[in-house]
Amino acid sequence: MNLTGVQSWLESSRTADEALFFFLALVLAFGTLQTTGSLLNTDRPVVTVTSCSMYPSLDAGDIVVVRGEEFDDISEGDIAVYSTDEVAIPVIHRVVETGEDSLETRGDNNLGQSDFERDITSNQVHGTYMFKIPKIGLVKLLATDLTGLGGGAPLALDSTPACSNRVPLDQRTWIP
Repeated sequence: MNLTGVQSWLESSRTADEALFFFLALVLAFGTLQTTGSLLNTDRPVVTVTSCSMYPSLDAGDIVVVRGEEFDDISEGDIAVYSTDEVAIPVIHRVVETGEDSLETRGDNNLGQSDFERDITSNQVHGTYMFKIPKIGLVKLLATDLTGLGGGAPLALDSTPACSNRVPLDQRTWIP
């Protein structure tokens, strides 16, 4: 096939058009993510809520926009986004105690505090909750379910929880 034939195929091929569209969509998505991260001063500008631990404040499938913040400026009652070795994805929980070099968090809907929620240091924190986009992250959760990347069986809808209150709202004394 000569160059004229390749050019003609590219101009008439729907597959080539779709591949180009997909490539441009990826470039725009990653470019937007990088730009947003730079503007918000964080390496994780958007995070998907994957559990019911913050229900009803945050529901599974919500997208959280994260603002980078100085560690010393994080206060009790803020919702922090941080990484830990015990959990594969960023954790989004409310700060219940701040110390000089660390902080503690707890999910609003959790019955107690997990070990990984204690002694969180500045190098673990990506930032704090800025606002949420409800339910749009369900697309990611569905893709994770269908591919089996979430740890469940591929092609099974098993990781998108239906949230309900485990802790009565009037007993959540750690929420301001």
